[in-house]
Formats: sequence, C-alpha cells, structure tokens
Amino acid sequence: MLKRFLILLILTTLLSISIQAQVPLNQNSFWQSAFDGNYSTGMIWRDCNNDGLIDVFFSNGNDIVRARNTIYINNGTILPQTPEWKSANFEYSGHCAVGDINDNGYPDFMVTNYLGAGGFGSPTLSNFYSNENGLPSVNPELFSSEYTYSFSCAFGDVDGDGDLDYAMATGDAYNSEDLNDLIYFNVDGQFSDQNMWRSDSLTMSMDVVFGDLDKNGYLDAVFCSDDDGVLAYYNTAGVLETSPSWRSNSSNPANTVILGDINNDTWLDVVVANNNQLGGNGKFQVYFNDGTGNLYGDPGWESTTGGYGSALALYDYDHDGDLDLAVGRWWSYPSIYENIGGTFTANPVWSANDNTVLEELAWIDVDGDGVEHKADTIYHSGNHKVFYTTLSPLQAIDSIIVDGTLLSNSEYCFDLVSAWISVGTSPTSSIEIYYQYSYKNDLTVANWDTYNYAYGNTNISYVAFSSDITLGWAPLDITFTDNSMGASDQLWQFGDGTGSAITSPLHTYTTPGSYDVRLDNTLADGSHNHTEYKMIIVLGDTLKIPDTFVGIYETVKITISMNNSQPVTNLVLPIIYTNDIDLDYIDMDADGCRTDYFSQVALTHSDPWMGKLTITFGANGGVGNPPLPPGDGPIVNLYFETSSLMGTADIRVESYTGHALDCSSLYADYLPETIAGTVIVGICGDSDGDGLGPNVADLTYLVDYLFKGGSAPDPLYLSDVTGGGDGIYVDDLVYMVDYLFKGGPAPECSSP
Repeated sequence: MLKRFLILLILTTLLSISIQAQVPLNQNSFWQSAFDGNYSTGMIWRDCNNDGLIDVFFSNGNDIVRARNTIYINNGTILPQTPEWKSANFEYSGHCAVGDINDNGYPDFMVTNYLGAGGFGSPTLSNFYSNENGLPSVNPELFSSEYTYSFSCAFGDVDGDGDLDYAMATGDAYNSEDLNDLIYFNVDGQFSDQNMWRSDSLTMSMDVVFGDLDKNGYLDAVFCSDDDGVLAYYNTAGVLETSPSWRSNSSNPANTVILGDINNDTWLDVVVANNNQLGGNGKFQVYFNDGTGNLYGDPGWESTTGGYGSALALYDYDHDGDLDLAVGRWWSYPSIYENIGGTFTANPVWSANDNTVLEELAWIDVDGDGVEHKADTIYHSGNHKVFYTTLSPLQAIDSIIVDGTLLSNSEYCFDLVSAWISVGTSPTSSIEIYYQYSYKNDLTVANWDTYNYAYGNTNISYVAFSSDITLGWAPLDITFTDNSMGASDQLWQFGDGTGSAITSPLHTYTTPGSYDVRLDNTLADGSHNHTEYKMIIVLGDTLKIPDTFVGIYETVKITISMNNSQPVTNLVLPIIYTNDIDLDYIDMDADGCRTDYFSQVALTHSDPWMGKLTITFGANGGVGNPPLPPGDGPIVNLYFETSSLMGTADIRVESYTGHALDCSSLYADYLPETIAGTVIVGICGDSDGDGLGPNVADLTYLVDYLFKGGSAPDPLYLSDVTGGGDGIYVDDLVYMVDYLFKGGPAPECSSP
C-alpha cells in the first residue's frame, strides 16, 4: 500500500508540475511599481494619450489612507515605476472606471470614493477627472451632489444611446449601511442628479458589472453585495428594472463579480469572488446561464477552498478556445484556474510567488508584443444595440462601421475587458468591429499592500520582426527582417504611406517623425499581423538662436526656437554667451511660446561671470500637461541688457560642466542639432562705424558706397535705416537726409 501511495503521490506531483508548466506566465513579476503608500485598489488599462501604447490607471487609498489617484504612462520601452500623473486631491478611493464620456477621443477617469475625509461614518462623492488633451485634469470635476459610500463602479450604456452611463455599487458592510445602488445617465457628456436610476433594493453592494445576459441587445446590470449575494437587473429596450429579476440562492458575502461565456454556449455566465471576512465560505463561484438568458440560482462551479476572495479576470491564455480564470485574495497569491470542457479546474494550476493583498486583476499585453489587429463582421437587423467581439479582453477598439458607415466617437461606446460595443443606432444589416487583441497577455495586479505587479507572458509572439536600427537622422536607411517562425507572404507597411512585399526589405525614411511599422504574414495556422508602435524614430530636430541687432544701453529679447519631430516631455537647455561687450542676463519667460503651458520653464543655473545659464523645461511631472507636440516655433524668451560698448556677442546652446543638453521625448532621448546666434550691439545709421552716428559723416560714407564705389558699411544692415530688412538703397539715403535735415523719424535698423 505504501509503495502504491508513493507512486500515486509522485504521479500527482508530476502532473501538477506539468499542468503548471503549461501556463505561460513567469511566477516572478517583470514589473512592479514603486511603493508610495498609495494602497492601490482599482486598476484599468487604457491608452490615455492615444499614442498606441497601453497605460494604466490606479485608484488608491481604500479604507486605509487618503491617497492620490495615479496614471502610469507607457513610453514604449518599459512601464515606468513612478506615475506620470497624480491627482491633486487625496481620498479614500475604491475602484475606478475609464472611458470617453464627452466623445472627444480621450478616455476620462472616474473614481468611486469609499469614505469621506472623516473616515468611517462619513459618506462622500465620486471623482471625475476629464481628459481633454492626453492627460486628465488633476483636479476632479463635481458631477453629483449625492453623498454615499461606494467601493466600486462601472461604465455601461444602459439607455442604448451610444454613450457611457455610470453605475455605483453603494453601501458599507463594516457599518451595516444598506443603500440604493445608483446609475447616472450621460447627457451630452455630463452626469447629474436629475438623470439617474436608483435600485429599489437596499444592499451593501461591493461591485457592479454590465453585460447582455439575455441577448436582447441591451446591457443588463449585475451587482454583488455583502448581505444579499448576487443580483441581476434586466434591461428591456433601454429601461433597466429597479427590482432584480434574479438573485443567487446564496447570500454569501460577495466582493467581486464579472461576466463571461464560460461553457462556450454563447450565453454570458456570472463569476463571483466571495469574501469570508464577514461570513460565508469565501469561495470563487460560477452561476451558469440556462441558455435562455436566465441564471441558475445555485453555482455550477466553485473552488475547493475559500478565503478573502477579491479579484477576478478572464482570458484564454492557452488559446484552446475557452476562457480561463485568474483569481486573487487578500494576503494570498495570484492564481489561475484552467477551463477544461466548459468548467474550471477545482484547484489552481498556477500561482505567483508574491503573497499580496489583491484588489484587482487584469489581463493585458503591457509591452504590446503579441497584439494583432482583428475584425469581426456581425450581420444583424432590428432593435439591437449591444454586440460582442469573438475574442476578449481587448487591447483597443480601432473603429466601428454600421451598415457601411464609419461611426464617430459620439455614436458608440465600449468596454475593453468585457469586449462589448454599444451603438446609438441599431444596424439594419451589419456591424463591423475593428479592434486589437493580444495572444500574449500578461497578468497584472493592483495590490493594496505594497507594490503593483505584472507577470510576463512567456509565449513566443506569433508575428515578430526587427530592424537593423530604430533611430537616426533623416534621410534614414533601415533594413527590416521578419523573425516569425515559418512565415510567408509578407506584407510590410512602414508608416509613411509606403510598403513592401519582400521578406527583408530596405526602406529609406526621408521625413522626420515617429513611425508605426506593421507586418502581415501567413503562419501555419493562418494569417497574422503585428504593429510596432513608434518603432522608427527619424530625427530632424534643431534648436535655433537668431542673429539680433540692438542698440547700446538697450534690452534685447532673444527668442529661441525649436523644430521638433518628436513629442518632447523634458528639455535641458544649457546656454553660453561669449562676448567682447558687456551682455548681462536679466530674465526669461515663455510668453507667446509653444511651451507656455509647461509645468516648468525655469532658470536652473546661472553664472554671469562666465556667461553661462541653463533653462529646464518639463511638460509633465504629475500636473496633467501633455508633451510638446511635433512642430516649429519659439520655446523661450531670454532678455539681456547691453552696455555702451559696440561689438558682438555669440550666444549658443552648448553643454558645460554639470549642465548637459538633454532632450526627452515619449519615444526616445536624443540631442537636437543647434544653430548659434549673434547679438550685435551698434548704432542704427552709423555707416562708418565710428560709434558716433548717425551724422553727416555717415551720410557721406553712404553716398560714397552707393555712387562712388566706396567701401561697404560693416555690418551692412546698420545702414538699412528704413527697417525693411531689404538691403541698402537710395531710399535709405533719403531716409537719412530726412532725419538729419528735415526732422524725419530716427533710423530703424532690422536685425540681420
């Protein structure tokens, strides 16, 4: 018996190792945030600034500490450990929702606040951060006057008008506060107390999710609670019932709820994470759909063990056609249950090495190396607003076409995790959904305890390609190579409107900019594609200081311009001014410049004895300012004062000890080319250069030059007294005569 037991134990262990080895995730994280005491709770992945790279939004604080909310901006190389954006306010924030509320193309940030400033016993308001230009405002906008306790929220199109409405799961189980759940309707990009839905049921809700349970083309709402189990509110033609048509038979305290088709019967099922802190068994459970839109009252699957269940996420990590389940608990390990035959394994097949307080899980391709562009065409007519893509979760929605017409932002909305699209007008024949999906999603964690994590997917990318170089000055020659396994039928798109159909093409970029490169090819299982965003950086950037003329004892304004091909986030500009005159620095500003919105345009070093100074520019830094977009124009004004001496001063952008020229963009760090300028101090009309003009001697000198072959004035423009900058002609001589003998206006020279 002992021998048989040992053999069985060894086989069981080997089987467990084999199963675990099939999960393409590292057990140690490849990214973690720096711990800043924020106690992260909510986590949503979305492209915040529309640069094609996925970013991450965190709502922070929980019931532990009042904290700022944060956004980490993906720079295309590695996700930074510190946030690019921080809210100005500190709150006890719960979970969050991200979506385009006002249809301007940028995702806005909604955060539920669990407690008010006074902690337990003090209800509060949610926060709405409007995103107008790529980063949300740091100060929240007030959208509601109703104070409540809310730990979770969700966006969904309840009324079927193609825009996002806002749902709040309300109540406080710790203090037995039963409240009505709320949904605010979106009216022209605004939420208000005058347009809202309120449940008849009073519960201590912990989470809310939207989905079309009965496939009638409208989004239903599912809430889970600490005192009343799981409740489903059905939607008929845009009207959501206020009393739930379905309740789970169990009133287990439930922390988190999500929806997904677990058994591949095309009907959405309900997945719940129960939490036994306040009672119950704390198991993960699935309530299956009966195939008519109704849910069974008892779970059809549950985990073998219980605990503080708190996080759920679905994704077909093994690409076998069904959704697998990632789960999390407080003070436990992120784990995965595999879907086999339409139900999950009783025990996890994978666990991470980090013991964390999980608050949220998400499957997302952080570095985008497995993302492909996909398209679904669904043929449908009638009053139907909600449609699902064949794959989920999604990385992005590219576009929607209904009955052959491309929809604008205001005509549809979507949810990337659940992969539904809701349109304002029902199709009469078809809807085409163009989206991005990854075959190589990583598993990410919002952790209340210390760091937030990402566990890397170890699968090989279906489509992989490279180039011999990725950055250089225009014109730039680049050779591309398809590294995909067993690939054929290559079709390249280089991002500048040109392409190639050969395996390893050579391409020349002639125009500065940032270029996405896409490769379509054919592999053993069919057609695939991949786009590398901002893969090629072609430079043509310059910093220019103009030549400037100024009179003695005058203040000269020198405007430095930048022609940048990349979106610049930070710039360090060391300046040296060498001269044979006394040129004294006075001040600087960004008035009328392209950088006048930056959070920092400041003098950070000055050495007047050596003629050196440094200006530091910062677009970001947690205050909601976007980078300087590609373009050409002034970036800073410098002011100097001249003395009685006549002469020249060279002024140039040049690194000096301890202060190096540095330029950071969203996609690369590089050094622009620099063009130096000259400040010339002189007297307008002083043609003979004796420093005493303008007088009769200068008039004589000008006559000799124009009519008698005399020497040209040096510099010439001191005699271009009309101020036209068009050279020295008879009109300048007439101008001098008028000034000297007829009381005409004083000479007005132009800068060279």
